This record gives sequence, C-alpha cells and structure tokens, in this order.
Amino acid sequence: MDIGCGSGLFSLVAYNMGAKEVVSVDIDQFSIKCVQQLWIRENKPKNWKIITGSVLDKNFIKSLGQFDVVYSWGVLHHTGDMYRAFGNVINLVKNNGLMFLAIYNKCHGKNAILAGSSRFWLRVKRKYNNSGNIGKKIIEFLYYVYFFLGFFILLKNPFKYIKNYGERGMSFYYDIIDWLGGYPYEFATGDELINYFSKKSFLTKKVKFTDNTGCNELLFLKK
Repeated sequence: MDIGCGSGLFSLVAYNMGAKEVVSVDIDQFSIKCVQQLWIRENKPKNWKIITGSVLDKNFIKSLGQFDVVYSWGVLHHTGDMYRAFGNVINLVKNNGLMFLAIYNKCHGKNAILAGSSRFWLRVKRKYNNSGNIGKKIIEFLYYVYFFLGFFILLKNPFKYIKNYGERGMSFYYDIIDWLGGYPYEFATGDELINYFSKKSFLTKKVKFTDNTGCNELLFLKK
C-alpha cells in the first residue's frame, strides 16, 4: 500500500521488486494521472491498482483492506490533520506487517538557529500560500537570500549543492516551490512519533532522525 503515492515512483519500485499486489492511493488527480502513466508503461498489470481517495476518510480506508507493507513518505503531515491520518492509516497494516513513514521533524531550540524553527516555517508557508503571484515571487526571492547566506555562514559551496539537484534529475527552483507551497504543514519529533505508535501496538524497528526541518524516517512492525 502506497498511501499518498504522488508520482507513483515508489509504487513502481514495489511492482518491479515483485510485490504480489500494489495499491496506489492519492486524493490529487494530477498524481493519479501520473501514476496511471507508469501503470500503462508497465502494460497495465492487474496486480497494480490505482485508487482515488483520502487518508482522512475512515470509511474509505477501511474499504481498502489490510496489507503486509504500508508506505507513506512525506505525506501525512500535509493532510491538515496528521494525527487523524495516523489513526486511519494504522488500520491498513496487517498483524506482523510493516509500516514505513517519513514525517517532518519538529525543529526548535538551538537546532533552529540556522534552519529556522518549524513554527517559523509554518508561518512562512501560510503566508506564501495566501499570497498572489507577486507575493509568492517576493517570498521565493527572500528564500534564495536566506539559502545563500546560510551556506556562506557555514563556509559551504551552495552552487555544488544546487548542481547535485540536476544530477539527480531534480530542479532546485521547483524544490523551493515544493517546500514553500507544502501546506498544510505539521511536524513531530522522532520521540513523539515513537511514543504515539507504541501505544497503538507498533514496535519501532528502525529509525533515521534529523535535527533540522527535514523528515524523520521510521519503520514500524505491527505487533
């Protein structure tokens, strides 16, 4: 189960790795169309299903059944009700099944000196999304200034970092738009996530935490 599948690349990987069944779910029609193109490219496999729906819809989630692996990378913190999404998505996991999540870290204190606190970025994102085209361009320009100043303060080469985007088939500019436009925006520390899911009968198997505004990555086993 790829919940909040976006472009569908993770679903494609699961299919190519030999998953018995792949289900891709997203509420965004542009994402659904993108996944469908990958599905068509793979000759429309019958064991790969693409479904439109919301993780916040409890009845919809229940209708999907349960899965050995549930994957949701960088999605549930954009739903507008992250913990409600958590409460729904755990129902998709079979007993002894795995759930992999990536959730924005709650950045605060000394870690936020250069990165900016999560609450600061929440205000920026809200302002960006409520602005017109000119307002958005101004905020994007200010982000560029912030980005380059941060690299110079750390005595790092920002152009090398930007070049790396192209080598990975990505765009630095559109990554900025993705970051600023990523709203609703919620966050949690790694410990908060572990504590929440442990109370829901999930055992933490592996973690990769960050101390900035990036994602905490967690692999859970449903007991």
